[in-house]
Amino acid sequence: MFKFLVAAGLAASLLFAGTQDASSAEGKTGARLGVVVTPKNFPNHSAEDVADMFRLNAELGSFSVMRVNWNDPKHWEAAQAMMSLAERRNLVTVLEFTPFKADEIKGASVDAPKDVIDAAGKRVSFTVPAVAERFSKAVLELAELKPAYLAVATDANLLALSDPAEYEAFAEVYRALYPKIKQRSPQTKVYVSFQWEAMQGRDLAGMRKVTAPFRSQLDLLTLNSDPRRLYEKGGPASVPANYYARAADLDNRSDAIFLQLTWPSEGNNGEADQVAFIRDIPRLVASVKPAMLAWTFLHDVKVLMFFTARLGLAAADGKPKPSLAAFRSLGSDRPAQAAIEASAAPARVARSSATVASREPAQFAVFTSKKDGSDLKILISNPDQEMSHPRVSPDRSRVVITRYTKRGRDGKATEEQGYEGTEILLMNLDGSNLETIIPAKPGVVSANGGWTPDGKSLIYISTDNAQRTPELRQIDLATRQVAKLPTPAGLRATDPHWEAGKIVFPAKADEGKGADSLWVMNPDGSAPRQITRPPRSKGGPGLFGDFDPKMSPDGMKVAFMRIDGGEAWKVMVLDLASGTEKLLTPPGPLEWLPTWSSDGKLLLFVHVDRAKPKEIGLYTMTPEGNDRQIIPLPRGYLYGHSTFFPGDGSGDAARIIFTGTPKPGL
Repeated sequence: MFKFLVAAGLAASLLFAGTQDASSAEGKTGARLGVVVTPKNFPNHSAEDVADMFRLNAELGSFSVMRVNWNDPKHWEAAQAMMSLAERRNLVTVLEFTPFKADEIKGASVDAPKDVIDAAGKRVSFTVPAVAERFSKAVLELAELKPAYLAVATDANLLALSDPAEYEAFAEVYRALYPKIKQRSPQTKVYVSFQWEAMQGRDLAGMRKVTAPFRSQLDLLTLNSDPRRLYEKGGPASVPANYYARAADLDNRSDAIFLQLTWPSEGNNGEADQVAFIRDIPRLVASVKPAMLAWTFLHDVKVLMFFTARLGLAAADGKPKPSLAAFRSLGSDRPAQAAIEASAAPARVARSSATVASREPAQFAVFTSKKDGSDLKILISNPDQEMSHPRVSPDRSRVVITRYTKRGRDGKATEEQGYEGTEILLMNLDGSNLETIIPAKPGVVSANGGWTPDGKSLIYISTDNAQRTPELRQIDLATRQVAKLPTPAGLRATDPHWEAGKIVFPAKADEGKGADSLWVMNPDGSAPRQITRPPRSKGGPGLFGDFDPKMSPDGMKVAFMRIDGGEAWKVMVLDLASGTEKLLTPPGPLEWLPTWSSDGKLLLFVHVDRAKPKEIGLYTMTPEGNDRQIIPLPRGYLYGHSTFFPGDGSGDAARIIFTGTPKPGL
């Protein structure tokens, strides 16, 4: 019952506050290890407590089990936030959803959100279309997050004890959902879990009858077990060696078995018994040979003012129990961290198969046109994946693009979902030979590609390292060899631009402190120097500092955007020789992403004035801020991420490339 209380509390705090090789996390059990995550100090935990639980998780195993409840109105947001944190630690994501409220192991009932209860009327049942449809929608939204594993329910067999007919109705919903989940996320393993102690007392045929409604569409057999419920008096030593043996005979469709085990540390011998049970796990699971083994929970959970569920490997205040070291000893040390360090070193990237870009009208597109708005063309489009930072090669034959893969609740992958999981595409200007040059990785940013002056390489941001911190990388397009660009030690570099023999880039400030500043250096990393020191008007969350710098063609100036919190977005130009900054944005509108024409005479940028929506669009102006002109493009779109073609100058026939998304109100 405690897992339901934990999941509900995680959602609110998280809102505010690549699968590794299995053998790296195998040890004495032969199984990959993980934990069901719970933060210390629950329910009064902080964002730091939540982040820390994934750090500890990564030290103990290779995967993270994250549980959320259907009746929690913020379950999707909680799932998204936790998956993001897990992926940053290179943890395989196991997302468990449940529509039930358990009564210990005596039974369970449907536990729906209030709006579903209101819509269902007198009886909340999966036989009621409003209930089944709302639940299915919630599950499919979670599937769009593309977890490695997705449980559609936990301890499902408890429902059979309370209401066999409802159990069959739920199984029917599951069977209908399974192919739909696979359609949205083909690689996700789908299952429901069963409570093992509630199945004891049945013969093998009786156990098979319990799992039968799901068996043909279970990607793995998952069992939750707390044997102290049956063997408290005799302690761990009294648990039979063949206690889990019959799990291997349940005729599940897959050979994979996933065990989630626990033993509370309550009572006089509580901590000693918990350790004894963990040390006995290899003996208990030897006959069943699970593919995955998780401990429930990471931390003890305070569920009432005077009651704490002492199931964790650490106390509610974060103090490790002896059981934490015992569980760690079941596998190798720091498995997830070891894997990320081994996999993150720059290396050669394999070539992907080439395709032809779609040019049909869609929700997201990259366009080209002339500066006077004529000759408008769709270069590439996508119905559900946003694209950004299109950049044309120096010889004007190819384009590099950043594409988002992390999907939101509506199934669309946009910048709003974050930069993690981004990928970099390369294509010919005619739409042919489209390929993924830097593939997406869960929890990793690969974005904002730009060209080296000779057009032979790309430079870009990557967080594909052990610390998941941003750094600059370069990929040779002929050999696909990746190398790290040297930057001053300790700097977290982003958004590089290579022009006139220099690389200019922002350096990220510490979270909640200071502001991002701009640096310039030689391409070999020599002669680095900080060129801006932007002010920060206030504390708290938000963007502060200087972003997306672009070096002028003559190397004398840098155009960039300065952000001071919420909606103070301004275009600035810095004179490198004198250090003088010039503000080009007038009071009122927001302006961002300035780029230079190849002759240095104009800046191209985004202008948004909410008081004058008909004036929103792409504009040009001189580097002094004069002669502002809107690019006459079709209305009804929000345009962005624009730049001039190299070598085209600044006349009306000069070509530009930019992104566009339909916005009927504009």
